[in-house]
Amino acid sequence: MGHFTGSQCIICQRPFTDDDDIVVCPDCGTPYHRACWDAQGKCVNTSLHAVGGSWGAIQQENRLRQGGKVCPHCKHVNLPDAQKCESCKASLLTEEEEAQRIKIPLPDGTNVYFDAEDPCCGLPPDENIEGERLGDVANFVRTNTLYYIPLFRRFRDTGRNVSLNLSCALFPHLYFAYRKMWLMAILSALALIICSLPATFSGMLTTLTNQEFIKSMTDAYGAETVTMFDGLTAFLSAHESVFNDLNVPMYLVSLAIRLFLCLFGNNLYYRFVLKNVSKIRQNSPTEHIRKALLGSEGGTSIWNILGCCGIYYGAVFGLYMALMLVFM
Repeated sequence: MGHFTGSQCIICQRPFTDDDDIVVCPDCGTPYHRACWDAQGKCVNTSLHAVGGSWGAIQQENRLRQGGKVCPHCKHVNLPDAQKCESCKASLLTEEEEAQRIKIPLPDGTNVYFDAEDPCCGLPPDENIEGERLGDVANFVRTNTLYYIPLFRRFRDTGRNVSLNLSCALFPHLYFAYRKMWLMAILSALALIICSLPATFSGMLTTLTNQEFIKSMTDAYGAETVTMFDGLTAFLSAHESVFNDLNVPMYLVSLAIRLFLCLFGNNLYYRFVLKNVSKIRQNSPTEHIRKALLGSEGGTSIWNILGCCGIYYGAVFGLYMALMLVFM
């Protein structure tokens, strides 16, 4: 179905993929998804029937106007970003582009080539990733597509959701913030803060009852300053056994959360990408707007990491201040 890949069905406006079941009108050559053809029961491209026109010829002209690549071997007009001819599978890359490609030998003796600057990693940009174009998915991911695109294809092909993500296990809130998944960043940060509360309260009690700490505070700020912590110290002392009992269970819960995110963090990102790519596609009237939105809403951000650190430690500091104010 290479001749139709990337073109749109006249009924549902969805692009055709290599895996689609396609029905072609015998009179004008207009392709349809089989479900769309069955729903209509006939070809609706009556304007071509009236003049004896050809859908294929019109598509070739449209692609030429959009900068489509003409295959030097079979003269088929391909999409502007095509690397191989849809018809004869010949390479459409220039000598300079071929030189930029990286060769990776496979165990069976064959080689895989891809351009380091190609976000699709040498794969067809019109490949279907659960209803979305691989090119759109790659443009949304943007950073480290060489890792994520093959991983996403494995999720799609195998149905397995498990993979390892050590960054997500060690610093889940920072990983999600870096990938612009703010809801998961906030939820994971809150979960880890809550799990650390028993150990935090035990540590506060140890500090507040430490004689060296009391002496240093007295010498620096006077005895009245130390008495400000009496209410908090009394509260923590009264519940010391509770904190000690919860310390290990909450630590195990935090480990379970980290293990879950280590195994399923990549799949959570995969679902996040597909959801946002679908939303952008539905809300983009033109291809230019779609590409702009994919670039701006996707990708990664170092600033998000800094912002997440500020929020995380600000929440922890705010907790300390709230406790001090309540028990002053």
